Amino acid sequence: MTKKIVLVLLLALVFNAGYGQKNTTIQEKLKFYNKEYPQEKVYIHTDRKYYAPGEPIWFQSYITAGYLHEPSPFSANVYIELYSASDSLVAEKLIFSDDGFGQGVIDIPQKLAEGNYILRAYTNWMRNFDQGFFFEKPIVVVTGSELEKGASAVGSEIDLQFFPEGGHLVSGIPTKVGFKAINRSGKGAYVEGEVYNSAGVKVTSFSAQHDGMGLFTLLPLAGESYSVRLTGKDEVYSLPELKKEGYGMEAILRPNQLRLIFRANINNPSKDKFKALIHTRGLVSHIIEVDLSKGEALGVISTDEIPAGISHITLFNENDRPLLERLVFIDRPIETSLSLDKNNYKPREKLTTKIKLTDLNGDPFTGMMSMSVLDMDKVIDGSPEQTIYSELLLTSDLKGYVDNPMYYFNGENTEAKKHLDLVMMTHGWSRFVWDDLMSDNYPSFGFPVELGVSLEGTLYKESSNKIESSGKVTLVNNRSFPPLILEAETDKNGRFSFQNLMVYKSDNLLLKGKSSKSKDNVRFEVDTLKESVSLPLPEFKSILSEELKFEKEDFLQFKKERDMIERAFNPDSLFTDLGTVMVEGDKLQVEREDKQLKEKTAYGRGTAAFDFTEWSATGAYTNIFSALVGKFPGVTVRMGPTGEPTVVIRAGGFTYPALFLLDDVPTDAALISGLSPVNFSRVVLFKGLAATAIFGDAGKGGVMAFYTKSADGISLSPEELKNSSTVTVELPYTYDQPREFYAPKYDVQKPEDAKPDKRVVLHWQTMISLDENGEATIEFYNSDDAKQIMFDVQGLTNSGIPFFINKIYTIEGKN
Repeated sequence: MTKKIVLVLLLALVFNAGYGQKNTTIQEKLKFYNKEYPQEKVYIHTDRKYYAPGEPIWFQSYITAGYLHEPSPFSANVYIELYSASDSLVAEKLIFSDDGFGQGVIDIPQKLAEGNYILRAYTNWMRNFDQGFFFEKPIVVVTGSELEKGASAVGSEIDLQFFPEGGHLVSGIPTKVGFKAINRSGKGAYVEGEVYNSAGVKVTSFSAQHDGMGLFTLLPLAGESYSVRLTGKDEVYSLPELKKEGYGMEAILRPNQLRLIFRANINNPSKDKFKALIHTRGLVSHIIEVDLSKGEALGVISTDEIPAGISHITLFNENDRPLLERLVFIDRPIETSLSLDKNNYKPREKLTTKIKLTDLNGDPFTGMMSMSVLDMDKVIDGSPEQTIYSELLLTSDLKGYVDNPMYYFNGENTEAKKHLDLVMMTHGWSRFVWDDLMSDNYPSFGFPVELGVSLEGTLYKESSNKIESSGKVTLVNNRSFPPLILEAETDKNGRFSFQNLMVYKSDNLLLKGKSSKSKDNVRFEVDTLKESVSLPLPEFKSILSEELKFEKEDFLQFKKERDMIERAFNPDSLFTDLGTVMVEGDKLQVEREDKQLKEKTAYGRGTAAFDFTEWSATGAYTNIFSALVGKFPGVTVRMGPTGEPTVVIRAGGFTYPALFLLDDVPTDAALISGLSPVNFSRVVLFKGLAATAIFGDAGKGGVMAFYTKSADGISLSPEELKNSSTVTVELPYTYDQPREFYAPKYDVQKPEDAKPDKRVVLHWQTMISLDENGEATIEFYNSDDAKQIMFDVQGLTNSGIPFFINKIYTIEGKN
């Protein structure tokens, strides 16, 4: 029998000054990796999980960077995608993140089928690493129709995997063996069974404790092999192969302390030097010299010295070769409180909510958060199964699927911590592999950090494949305020680039090219016009059931009532898409409607319009104003010697300078003149009283509103793109304009308040800042009939600590 000796614990935040100075290879490499390859994580907080078609998914995005989970100062772009269970892309968004925080909304299509969906999010920088660590969140769409079933997961086959603590079964070393049983649908399955040696003698028995997971203790004997038989099953499972010599580890978490036991079954262990390294997301908290000369070593560490989240305990030999590894979870939530100003509320009465965050010493935290308030009688949702706390500290660092991760952070469940340790034993963390780290095999920088939208391309000589080096490309965004005008020079390969642009979906980008001799005889190939960002098909770690098992009748009935209210009070809010139909009618009536459509602008109907899409002679002109000569009665267009236009719109015998619009935005004639005529779809004219009534004094000289094909939803043909020195560009990824969540205010009576208030989401608010006292006050109004409401608050402190508050209040009653 071996004797235990006490480990000498060398505690340090980075590494021990004595032992560490002799061999700091591991620490130095971890430090380098964390500095040069900071890990970003994305979390998306949605207002709920269950939706009906046509409803919006409101969300706030969080990006963290590094082992401290601080709000990321790096990436500004968050890619968000909604996939069906069959990997079909349903919707996608690009969200701008301001110092780690963004917001947006995804409208669920009206005709989306009932079923399970996955919301996935990532940054471009995260694509350099394993996409298995992209953020994922289950979303369920409910329609009332029967869910179309795929291949049925019938049968009783069980995938049973075994995980010896530390990684190996070694003869003579007692070892806890974790196991996880998964059924054909990918869910944890309850199992019980027995372990047998090679002679068929029962050694021990076991049963699953939670979600198909459990453990048993085994003392392997030299020369033996072990197998498992499940109760009621015929299949035989083999335990991992037994090693004749090797090492073992046991980790025991107790309140405020971590007990570690290292064991060895090797010849001459006194000749070898060992060390155990403890790190959390790459941040080293302990380096421990392990003396295994007696075959066993014991030590105790205060968990106060280990950061919150998943920590790795790895035993290395003197050559820095990893021998064993064990994961443990350190749970350290901060103090949070949420209170209401009253106990009971009347219908449509204002609720005032106060949130406060402090550490254990009462010192306040600052940070950012988002909040959803649900009427529990109208939703299927219960307490959230996934929060920023469970994501950043647990599931984002695990590759396998974890069902209902918030289960493990229920303070009222006395078994939760024990079951969480089963997760640690049966899941592996693989953001990097020790062998790759020690051999300097680092990820490649194929995907840079994005600080905005980029636009790149190549400038060529007109009608040829000869590049135009030292040419100039001008980018104009006339819809930004003030108008954005940027210029780039092409390099020796004819390449140009505009980086870190703030471009929204409603923006139209115009590119104007010039040769090195300032000539217009050039053409573009814009990268973003040829293909958008593509990714391999997603490999989701989330497991979704094939059937929706919940009560949904009430949810759908409330949705039906809300739709009826909207139709009654706002007939245009909901409509039925009949698709493409052929309507036969009065030819003159059709022509009149077509004319009215061409004359339509954001300012109302114009006096007249000219349609370039039906005029083939446009290509004969190099200037749009030249093409307009003689097209409008009472309008004189003259071209100057250098191509500058003069436009006179006569009305009432007076002449004033004309006003020019480009896609409804005021601009000057020079900018419009610089665009190739192939870019335009129509021109709308305002003159006389029609101009002054809408534009005031600015319209006294008449108004010409020019519309590009891009603005009217018409794509340029490949030939037009190939031979044009000026193009309008449609980028595949641009930002959504922020949309405001509708929150009625009943402090002042308004006519629209006559509409019944049957809201499901009583309140949704993003970008809520905690003040210097760690407090935030949020106000909103009750609906007509909410009786029980749930607050789902999630956020991140400025120091990188995730937090959540989940509370249910009964608010019905008399004041």
